[in-house]
Amino acid sequence: MIAARTCLSLAFMFCTSSLLLWHSNLAQVLEDLSTDTRQHEEVDATLPLEYQHQSGFLRRESTFVELPGSSYDQQVSGEHGSPPQHQRSLTALEEDGTFPQRDPQEGTIKSISLLGERNSGTRWIYAHLGTCFNHTIPVHRSLSRYKHWFQYDDASRIPKHTLAIAMFRDPITWTWAMKAVPHHAPEHLDLDWYDFVTREWTMDRLYKDEAWREHKRKLGDTGRICQENFHFHEVVSCLTRPFPDGFWGDHRKHRFSSHQPFYEMRHGDDQGRPYANILEMRADKIRNFMDVSSYSNVEGFLHYRYEALLASGTEELVRKIERATGVKRHPNKCKIFDPQNRRKRSVDPEFARHMIDHADWQSEALIGYHIPA
Repeated sequence: MIAARTCLSLAFMFCTSSLLLWHSNLAQVLEDLSTDTRQHEEVDATLPLEYQHQSGFLRRESTFVELPGSSYDQQVSGEHGSPPQHQRSLTALEEDGTFPQRDPQEGTIKSISLLGERNSGTRWIYAHLGTCFNHTIPVHRSLSRYKHWFQYDDASRIPKHTLAIAMFRDPITWTWAMKAVPHHAPEHLDLDWYDFVTREWTMDRLYKDEAWREHKRKLGDTGRICQENFHFHEVVSCLTRPFPDGFWGDHRKHRFSSHQPFYEMRHGDDQGRPYANILEMRADKIRNFMDVSSYSNVEGFLHYRYEALLASGTEELVRKIERATGVKRHPNKCKIFDPQNRRKRSVDPEFARHMIDHADWQSEALIGYHIPA
């Protein structure tokens, strides 16, 4: 009998300590979420792509091939690429196959929102438009979400009378840059090019995520409970900082926002399945950004290729915004970027061939990119 009582006492003590530990961990999760602020880090798209052995990156020893610039004049071939993840009927395409710009009525725009994936030159254009127009017209790095991520139509989050501007970089040099600087993608750090472009675009979900979801379930909240107003099944990680306390420090330094993982799952997939690779994610992101043109409160939509803006300069873009807003550029601070003749980017020739065979050229054609000759 005494032995039985001892066993029961030990069991009770074990359960009590486990419960206290669980509550302690959950409290830490709640504290992290309430005090956390996202630090949106991004490198300039003009960083050299031929990186040396630094910060843990290994230079790939290989012969490099020169890519053409932005003048991809070969039309999309049906034998290259795969069908888009979400096939839609785009009946209003331009004659060259690109998605149409939507010029707003003159003088109607009261807010500007800039969108673009990581390493696409958005930091450059955001700073440029800010110095030219932020004295009168707000320039945002978000629409319904931060500029890098899938957007969704929500009139309560999108400013009225918005001009949305989406920026893109050609798929080959963009993917090469993402390999070198994979912001918010810790499972894709320090990979060779083949592993990078073929690895599933996700990571394992961590404990804090699951604890947060369970906490919200008990409160009856199963909606947009994650960072940037995502549903739980739409993003990994749900929390901005999901790693255990003490995981990062002097003993382990994070790089390229690896402490703030952000893997978006298949857009529109209720089961929360990940993309097979980064190229699939890019194809859906292109189409999602095109959809923005019909969102609530969006009265104008422009899309630009980073290479084209470098080649032509920014005068035309600034003039379009002047007409759309009825506001003149700042007379002193707004310095127009003249056309630039940048050197061609060099990538591994095997990587370039892989991209030609596996990029979704139907989606790329919407923004003016075609299979290199």
